[in-house]
Amino acid sequence: MEVEKRTMVNGGMKLPIGYRFHPTEQELILHYLLPKAFASPLPSSIIPVFDVFSSHPLTFPGDQMEKQRYFFCKKRREVSSNEHRIKISSGEGYWKPIGKERGIIACGRTVGIRRTLAFHETNKSSSSNKTKWNMTEYCLSGFASAKVLEEWAVYNVYERKASKGRRQRKLSRGRYDEEDLSCIDFTIGSDHETAPPPPSPPTSADESGSII
Repeated sequence: MEVEKRTMVNGGMKLPIGYRFHPTEQELILHYLLPKAFASPLPSSIIPVFDVFSSHPLTFPGDQMEKQRYFFCKKRREVSSNEHRIKISSGEGYWKPIGKERGIIACGRTVGIRRTLAFHETNKSSSSNKTKWNMTEYCLSGFASAKVLEEWAVYNVYERKASKGRRQRKLSRGRYDEEDLSCIDFTIGSDHETAPPPPSPPTSADESGSII
């Protein structure tokens, strides 16, 4: 029991330092989601069961320092075919699908489908703001989804990084600022200004009026 306590952080399993859970999409479908759907043993209990549609992503269990976290959750449908959004139970926002669904191929067959959802926060005025929180939903498909006991899905939750163009614009603004600052003369004037140099003394040629 002491070992289990040491490896659990905020309701999720904490791996040893230097270890990361980074499966391929095929491994995630065939070795984790498929056994979960058929109530078969899993290779590891590293993916907890958690309702990702219950609260704000900031409250999700697990190590907050990890860039990506995985959860088993029952799949939910959009509340409206027109709006295409899934509201969370706490009322703090909703998940909205973005982009297109994509099939996951293994052994020449389609074994799963993935889609991405973005989290939008809502406020009292009923307006919403798109956040940096995204999650990828992995579901079974094709022969892998036949005769499953329950419609489970795996969700990979993460914070979206700034786009490459946005990062480049920030870096460009920083370089321009540095260049602008380098052109500014920060010297402070004083009462002892340097006068222009005195005229040169006349030469012998100037005194005689001609050059011999």
